[in-house]
Amino acid sequence: MLRQFFIAVSVALAIGIGEARAATFSSERLERLAAYAGLQRLDTLRPGVHDGYRYKQHRVTVRVNKWNEIEHIGLLLFPRQLREINPLPVHDFLERYLLAANAVPANSEYGMKMSWEKVYFAVGNARTALSIDTTAMFTENHVDLHVYKVSWSVADRKVLEMSFQMDYQLLTGLNAIELEQRLFRNLRRYEPQSRGTDMPVLPVKGTDYTVKGNYFISPAVRNDLYYKRKSDRDGWSLVSGSRMATRALSNMMLRPESGNGLEMRLKLDKYGLRTDSATVRYSALWQFCKDEGCTPYFGMKGKAGDMYRCTVFMVNRLGGYLHLLSVDIPEQALDDPAKYTAGARIYCYIPLHNVSDKVLNVAEFEPIK
Repeated sequence: MLRQFFIAVSVALAIGIGEARAATFSSERLERLAAYAGLQRLDTLRPGVHDGYRYKQHRVTVRVNKWNEIEHIGLLLFPRQLREINPLPVHDFLERYLLAANAVPANSEYGMKMSWEKVYFAVGNARTALSIDTTAMFTENHVDLHVYKVSWSVADRKVLEMSFQMDYQLLTGLNAIELEQRLFRNLRRYEPQSRGTDMPVLPVKGTDYTVKGNYFISPAVRNDLYYKRKSDRDGWSLVSGSRMATRALSNMMLRPESGNGLEMRLKLDKYGLRTDSATVRYSALWQFCKDEGCTPYFGMKGKAGDMYRCTVFMVNRLGGYLHLLSVDIPEQALDDPAKYTAGARIYCYIPLHNVSDKVLNVAEFEPIK
């Protein structure tokens, strides 16, 4: 009997270990959080959102992506409809952080890292979150691209108020190296979806028209779009081709359908002076960044021989970061983009509060003509 007991225990342990190893997490922090929160059988979950778990009677939400990776774990604090309509990065952060603040031991490595993070409670504390559900009134504000301030109210009484840095490493729970790895991993397996583009309201008369956008850092770094047509009876189209090169380049970087499939040899400048590289279509990178919530801005740096030197700033204001993309585009690619390959470098997840005119050398950018 004793021998059978030890065999049974050994089998149970082996099964438990097998289940723990079978679950795949998108980050080490999530794997540790799942263990501290006592979440079991995560390896059985299919892609989608699962709200059936509990921590100290509070509902816990788990999200599995289509690659069967667990990409989010946290207290269930927001209605699913809100998350689908308005998937802000702060929602994942708040659910994950408040679960961790309750479940992770303060003397653990994870707990020590949390103690260094600049998160402050003005009303209530982390334990207060265990008494809040999805019916509480949530408000969110951000101050000067530096700080988020959020609160929950129940019966018109504020029960929890927090502030924290607008720092993408904090929001995602990933360090700079992990963010770089995630960017290239997700970009390589990204599948752009066929989507319609919004057509701006264009004038009835005229043959040239500029849809004015905004600028970033410098008036020479903009997201204007340039249209043309032969006569008042013809339809408008985006400017393309080498005859109006700078306008065509701007359109190509801001509305990639005008570039007809420009391919790039993309090099990622990584933390610690290392690099990684991949060949991607610019349209896929553009849509990937747009799906992250980025707004693109184009800057023209000049021409060297037959090569145009351009910069695209993919700015995510709600995430508090930008991707900086430097692109060298052959002049011939303006007339036949599918036949030529551009060279490009990307510097990813630069905090917006670190961006300055001096750092970006904005004086080098030229106006679009």
